[in-house]
Amino acid sequence: MGLWLVLEWYGAASEVPWLFLLAAWILAFTVAAFAYAAWNRTGLRLRLEARGSRPAADSPVDALPDNLLKSAPWPAPVFEGDGLKLEVGITTSGAPRGPAWVTGLVGGRPVTLGTGLVPKDGWRRIEVLPQLRRGAIGATGWQLGTSDPLGFFSGVRSCPDVEVAVVLPVFTSLVTSRQPRELEASIAAPRAGSGNELFGIREYRAGDSLRRIHWRSSARHGELVVREYEPPGMRTLAILVDPSPRSVEMADQVARLAASEAWDCIREGGRVSLWAPGLEPPEPSQGRDLWAILEWLARYPAVSSRELTDAPPPSGEVVVITGSADRKLIDAAELAKQRGVGVRAWIVGDAELDLDAPARRVGTAWPI
Repeated sequence: MGLWLVLEWYGAASEVPWLFLLAAWILAFTVAAFAYAAWNRTGLRLRLEARGSRPAADSPVDALPDNLLKSAPWPAPVFEGDGLKLEVGITTSGAPRGPAWVTGLVGGRPVTLGTGLVPKDGWRRIEVLPQLRRGAIGATGWQLGTSDPLGFFSGVRSCPDVEVAVVLPVFTSLVTSRQPRELEASIAAPRAGSGNELFGIREYRAGDSLRRIHWRSSARHGELVVREYEPPGMRTLAILVDPSPRSVEMADQVARLAASEAWDCIREGGRVSLWAPGLEPPEPSQGRDLWAILEWLARYPAVSSRELTDAPPPSGEVVVITGSADRKLIDAAELAKQRGVGVRAWIVGDAELDLDAPARRVGTAWPI
């Protein structure tokens, strides 16, 4: 615009006609660049999507059966230490556009990509994030930048934060690593076998007996729910975890041990319940869903709280996994013991647990 004004002034002062023509061309080019930049900005959208994983050498994904992997709610489950294949894409509405660039953070790591042209079917690149830690991976602070081809009129638009993946805790079978006293306590623990023991509630399904409807809970939830009973002979395991671990490393180890205990139980056809004082437990209907258990442990201890339970659900066996002597956790284990339930414990770190039950002390290194 400054060049256009200078040419107009020189053209008027020198009375050279072609300077006016050149000034008119520059003005037209500037207006066209502004219009293109505005058009370019309105038609582009950012897209982030997890496209798979790169399993680490000790990842449990290779040990899982194919039918279990197919039932995972993600394209490929991502465990601690694995790499994540993140697809960063820019979509266009209608005709090709460009240039465009994106920048932001994924799991705290900066990512910057750009292209001169976004084709009609969109533009995408795969960014590999290596050696991820347990927890939800969020894409935060993302911005989409656009301009005209010469960069005269550039603009940046902020994009909403999204969650692109959940990194699950690693796990392994702990059956062979338990001490003899732990195995004896597990074998001696009573099993839910009567078929009349109430485990929890779930939504009403067609064909359910009307006698099983829990009217009080139905009124509270605003929909019909029914009582759910354990089938005869099913192993039920309640895992009581530390509600406030003292460090991230300790929380990771608690999650790994809990995932391993859950894997052993579910693999045998049993049902698992997770509980911690002050944290919202998984739904009772998810007791045999390994992926739901692993996702809860991936977000632990930052689990949202809506309806908190004061005590763990009834079970045939209880295992305590903690790095501190939380009083509510110990009281819940003692209450289960008074009811004749077998109790054992994993202690992470140097905490002193005032609980009369078989216990094993471990550090934060994995595998134990």
